[in-house]
Amino acid sequence: MDILRVFDLAQRAVDRLPEPVGRGLFNIVGSVSGVSSMGGARQLRKNQARLRPGMNWVQARLLSSRAMRSYMRYYYESLRLHSLSREQILARVSEAGTERVRAELAEGRSITGALTHAGNWDLAGAWSNIALAEVHTIAEKLDPPELYDGFLAFREGLGMTIYPLVKGGGALHKLARDMEAAPIFTPVLADRDLSHTGIEVVLAGHTVRVAPGPALLAQRTGVTIYPTFVHYERLSGERRKKAGSSWGIRVTILEGVRAATTLDSTAEERRQDLVRMSQEWMSALEPYLKAHLEDWHMLQKVFIDDLDPARLAASRAKAAEKVQHLDSEQEG
Repeated sequence: MDILRVFDLAQRAVDRLPEPVGRGLFNIVGSVSGVSSMGGARQLRKNQARLRPGMNWVQARLLSSRAMRSYMRYYYESLRLHSLSREQILARVSEAGTERVRAELAEGRSITGALTHAGNWDLAGAWSNIALAEVHTIAEKLDPPELYDGFLAFREGLGMTIYPLVKGGGALHKLARDMEAAPIFTPVLADRDLSHTGIEVVLAGHTVRVAPGPALLAQRTGVTIYPTFVHYERLSGERRKKAGSSWGIRVTILEGVRAATTLDSTAEERRQDLVRMSQEWMSALEPYLKAHLEDWHMLQKVFIDDLDPARLAASRAKAAEKVQHLDSEQEG
């Protein structure tokens, strides 16, 4: 499958079709793929079953269908973001718990966020640039390069500063530098790890590997990690009219997590604190994931039980070797 062709066709459909038709088309794709036996849909259902055990076949298919509609809604809305006005973006987002981060930002301190792949995080980033703080973050390097370049241009067009996630690229150092220069927000999609530096934490009684980025930034700069959850909500009345859409998102920022180590701490103390902080932000987000499971767009293997044992053992060995160098690498 030519992924570039797929995205080109999707962008053309979004740009040319009336919104009700475009949304309807993406909804159909989501509904069909959600009940299918495609690899991504199967893994989605396995991930969902661990957070919501006991579902029968029909319940599982209905949930995965809703989740894939939510995922296609994310793509549809993201492809339309460039055409939205400032007022429409603000109307599409409601917020909760932002008082605590606004206080820190007002005092000149940067903050970092631990996010899951839920809701529409691109819309949340565009909103933050307008209403909260300038967003600096990282993005996974995609193949083919043209696809990554397209996403990079899109997110930079929304006012975000993006650093590519490549080995030796120093993305984490660049974020830390930016955070020291001015009060900014550095949200990191951290609920899956694609490297050998993943941190093992517990989600719904099962072990998952998460990205170390938020905890590393907290250790390196002393900033607070704010667990941040994004989910969809239906709009009505005046807000729906201003938004130009029947769908919006809610951005919930939870109690902050802070590093307990100092520059004098040993490597093992820092490692243990990375695990502690990562577990705390994941535990804070777990109730929100369970409550809005249809908005968790996780089609990849994240639970340890789903990973190949031999590869997992090799990955753990490499992770142990890299404890001394964790702050030079970042995956999200």
